[in-house]
Amino acid sequence: MRKQSMLILSVLALLILLIVACAPATPQTIEKVVEKQVVVTATPAPAGKFAGRSINFLAIQPHSVASKAVAQWFEEETGARVNVLIVPYANVTEKAVLDVTSGAGEYDVIEYWYPMLGSLVENGVLTDITDWWDQNAAEIQADDFLPSILEIYTVIDGKRWGVPYDGDLHLLFYNTTLFEKYNLQPPETWDEYLEACKTITEGEKGNDIYGCGIMGAKIPIILIGTYLNRLGGFGGSFFDENGKPSINSPEAVAALEALVAQLPYALPDPTAVAFDELLGGWLTGRVGMSEFWTDLGQMTDNPEQSKILGEWGAVPLPKGSGPKAKHVAPLNAGFGLGVSTLAQDKELAMEFLRFNARPDINVRVNTIVGGLDPTRLSTFDAPEYRAHVTDKLADAAKAAHQNAVAWPTDARWADMQEVLNENLSLALTGAKTPQQALDDTQAAWEKILGQ
Repeated sequence: MRKQSMLILSVLALLILLIVACAPATPQTIEKVVEKQVVVTATPAPAGKFAGRSINFLAIQPHSVASKAVAQWFEEETGARVNVLIVPYANVTEKAVLDVTSGAGEYDVIEYWYPMLGSLVENGVLTDITDWWDQNAAEIQADDFLPSILEIYTVIDGKRWGVPYDGDLHLLFYNTTLFEKYNLQPPETWDEYLEACKTITEGEKGNDIYGCGIMGAKIPIILIGTYLNRLGGFGGSFFDENGKPSINSPEAVAALEALVAQLPYALPDPTAVAFDELLGGWLTGRVGMSEFWTDLGQMTDNPEQSKILGEWGAVPLPKGSGPKAKHVAPLNAGFGLGVSTLAQDKELAMEFLRFNARPDINVRVNTIVGGLDPTRLSTFDAPEYRAHVTDKLADAAKAAHQNAVAWPTDARWADMQEVLNENLSLALTGAKTPQQALDDTQAAWEKILGQ
């Protein structure tokens, strides 16, 4: 009986070898880890319409894994190579502007931070894709893009300049183990947040564990985002209903005062904490609360990088105090894809935009570790996405978009944010009071706007 079984297994093995030998070749993927990041190199894919052609894609470092993944998928489908050129997120705008204004034309597709859209358009960096969008709206199911981000990410002066790529917003994540240890509930207000942060920090004194992690590094995309979480929560805004600066309103000052009061109980040193520093503190269980993007849940449950698997919850950001207080979800960070006016192969570049705009690609890139945040309504309900991030996070992120607060995208915002960033930093270091910092910002903004 044993010999008969062995004979059957031998025949089956031979059949499998024959099938494999006769099967058509498929693209192979080589993965290697470089500085804890997965670098994906795709071998030549089967010939397609665009076989043999290539484009350069300017992408930011935090999106390295995701951008290289979509480049690989595009090559497998079309035969065209996408060379992904990675730069720090704080430098992507200047790199794009310099590439065009110098005439270098190195980049075909540009990942852009949406608040810089007006500046990029003013500098002639991005191609107007309005006609292309209108002609292809049905195919790419344009009405499925999140209403909270579609226009603000892509439209300036009634014209469209790109497609949404990464739908960033902030939620409040909390460490359930630490919250249970101290019998805490997720904070509803920023006052409660301060108390929870203080309780954990003082209770864990000497253990290098802190109640909160605050990103206060002097980088606009980081520091202004942290402040906007509180500014919106207190009911303040950058501008009033008439479009005039209101950055020194009572609500704006109260928001900055709240931020300054929280710093002593945060992961040291808040003024040096940005994306990577906060992520490191959170994933090692040293941080009780993190204001972070919605992909933090999937990173927290990744055993290759996290020590607190499953020990997290996510809720809307706290609201402030006063009659204007409310829960908000600031669209901090947030990126689109545009085509450079100096693109060497605009047809292929536009095809890459079309590829990234597809619903199936949005689901696919949001279900890898190191991926992006959804830009489409349908992604939140996709079974694959929900299985990847959990139902609780999918529901929390989808609901948060109902309270989205966007950054300005006017071309003058580039100068205005530098002023605000500088004064916020001075307030965090104690060089200025919150009132003085915002009064100085208000005066500078009025001058920039000629008011």
